[in-house]
Amino acid sequence: MKYIFFYISIFTFLFSAKIQEDDIELFLLSRYGGDSANVSLFISDEFTYKHTPYVGLGVETRYIDESLLITKVLNDSIQKYLQVGDRVYEHNNEIVDSLGLITNGPVGEKQKLIVIKNGEIDFRVMEIPLEEYHYEENKSSFLESVIKYSEKWYDYDLEIIDILKKKNSIAVHYRWEGSRQEKGKIYTFSAIEFYYINKKKDLIDKIEGLWSEKQFRDQFK
Repeated sequence: MKYIFFYISIFTFLFSAKIQEDDIELFLLSRYGGDSANVSLFISDEFTYKHTPYVGLGVETRYIDESLLITKVLNDSIQKYLQVGDRVYEHNNEIVDSLGLITNGPVGEKQKLIVIKNGEIDFRVMEIPLEEYHYEENKSSFLESVIKYSEKWYDYDLEIIDILKKKNSIAVHYRWEGSRQEKGKIYTFSAIEFYYINKKKDLIDKIEGLWSEKQFRDQFK
């Protein structure tokens, strides 16, 4: 019954005149459910997702063979330390796991990594300072991220706390929680995002995330 309602909602969206509050909830369910095909129906070809600025190491990783393989470097400033294909084995004297590189601390604080550089066989000890990163994705990259994110989780729950609409923008406050395995630990986050609507196409042109209190607190130990 749940899936029947879901696809009826998609059908309703396709033939509605404008994006409404209920459409945003449907978009989020598709997004975190890993349904990139349905997500694509909501966003324009010029779509941009502006990630919430964060303090970190500026890389994306995938857990493989008891190490974190670096799959993406967000900008040139980090490439003097880390590059795609490098493998991280320890972070601040802790063996890494599938949760990735979880960083806490202010801009400039150094993180100790044990790394094997791409093409090498020996371990290196590296100290890399935290920086503030502003990360943007286009439509194709965002759709790929939708799939990758959903694959990490066994199940999830999404609560829409508030939606405010004004002219061509919609503000959304929601809470997400999920687990990586059945009866596993529950992880959660809250987010506030602004959705900017292309009135001519009735599609989402841009999503922009905001800083949260947690991100501020994570800079302190």
